[in-house]
Amino acid sequence: MAKDMFGNTITHDIYGNPLKKKSTRQPVARNQKNLVRIKQKGRCKDCRKVLVVEEYHHVKHVANNGKSTTENLVALCPECHKKRHIKEAAQKLDKKRVAKKSEGNFLLIL
Repeated sequence: MAKDMFGNTITHDIYGNPLKKKSTRQPVARNQKNLVRIKQKGRCKDCRKVLVVEEYHHVKHVANNGKSTTENLVALCPECHKKRHIKEAAQKLDKKRVAKKSEGNFLLIL
């Protein structure tokens, strides 16, 4: 984080907005991207179209302790990458709602 002239840590800008923290995410190296693309023969993992523009997706997300390794990366076209994130967000929400519903249900036997 930035420091002011007195050595204090600056956490907000002059307008009161919080400063962005430096990312601790490991960057994906060009060699790793090249290897993933070669393994997939230059095609999207999901739709199998030839990749003109590729995006790299972590199978196990970095937020869930996933690493930036070639085994944990897949190359996707931008459309399939967006679909994967939408699908994963919907599945996560479904899990929460099922868990919440099952907590509220109980059987009354007379």
